[in-house]
Amino acid sequence: MTNLNRKYRVLFVDDEPRVTSSLKAIFRHEYDVLIANSGAEALTVLSTEKIDVLVSDQRMPHMLGNELLKQVSKLYPQTMRILLTGFMDKKAIVDSINQGEVYRFINKPWRNDEIREVVAEAALASEIPIVTASRPSSSDSPQGAASEVVSEAKPIASQALLMMEQQQDVRHQIRKFCIDQEIMIYYTQNIQQAVAAATSRERIGVAIIELSGNSKNALHTINLLKRARPELITIALTNEFDAHTAVDLINQGQVFRYLAKPLDIDGFQSTIENAFVRHHLLKNNKQASTRFKVETPREKISASLQTFFNKLISAPS
Repeated sequence: MTNLNRKYRVLFVDDEPRVTSSLKAIFRHEYDVLIANSGAEALTVLSTEKIDVLVSDQRMPHMLGNELLKQVSKLYPQTMRILLTGFMDKKAIVDSINQGEVYRFINKPWRNDEIREVVAEAALASEIPIVTASRPSSSDSPQGAASEVVSEAKPIASQALLMMEQQQDVRHQIRKFCIDQEIMIYYTQNIQQAVAAATSRERIGVAIIELSGNSKNALHTINLLKRARPELITIALTNEFDAHTAVDLINQGQVFRYLAKPLDIDGFQSTIENAFVRHHLLKNNKQASTRFKVETPREKISASLQTFFNKLISAPS
């Protein structure tokens, strides 16, 4: 821990008292541990206590874990959010990405070494101030919310975006959107072209990557790009949501959004605007990338992709 004057404060939420008791026993020596047995109880704790890391179960009565994360993301964005799940509820997992901006998914039953490592990383990351597009008024700031660094939201015009998408109708949607918003767009046909463009053109702030076809290679590409360019914001597109893929997209790729095709253009505009705000945050504050750290893929990245990537990032600029 970097702050020797205090222990990080972790809140565990589960409707089963035996689970919260078990988690408290694991972490009580290293952290200031609080527990709650419902989403409502957790929100009460958050209203009076500064929580560094929230670890919530998914399946709880009255308020699901992803619903809790959504509220915490809006009210207490500084708090790092982790979701425990014993089953793959596709909608809940996707909502945790798109609305709760979850830091990690951890499967139940958990491994003690894994959950210790993830909580430790999240606790350190909680010290990095988050950024908002404008400063909230004092009346809007909830009690217990951490201080925020304020970033002037830049217009998306003149920004640069990378797209790897094979479906013609979706390409047309994105192309028209970029023309209307005066966004420069780089078209790529495959993973190699996407990697080459993203690693050689720093102007690109957002990458839109389709997952159809070889989704494993696409995921590994997102992971490599995130490690090489932490400030690059990735949006994943899919024909059909998959819960297991969604978990990997966060744990291994820290994707900004996981979107279904065809796109809802009104929602897409808001997504792109917020993605560029996040990009400028990370570009101007290198430490902030700690809040979006990726883990090493469980499956080995193909030698050809790794070799190709290594050649690009080692080539003289």
